[in-house]
Amino acid sequence: MTDSDKKQDRTVYFREDGLWVNQLNGPPWTSTIHPTREDALHMARERLMMEGGGDLTLLAVDGSVESQEQLLP
Repeated sequence: MTDSDKKQDRTVYFREDGLWVNQLNGPPWTSTIHPTREDALHMARERLMMEGGGDLTLLAVDGSVESQEQLLP
């Protein structure tokens, strides 16, 4: 499997400092930090579309799974 064949799944979650994170689910575990949930979701969807699709998981403030969606390029 080449790097371009790997799924680019992402998770959006809330940090204790009040910011939202858009994180790649796997090495290199890259992430972006955002002031709002909507900003983090927008960036996660944009990155997934640019990187060939994948699953997006949104965690609620308490850490439980709020939603999951699959994005295709």
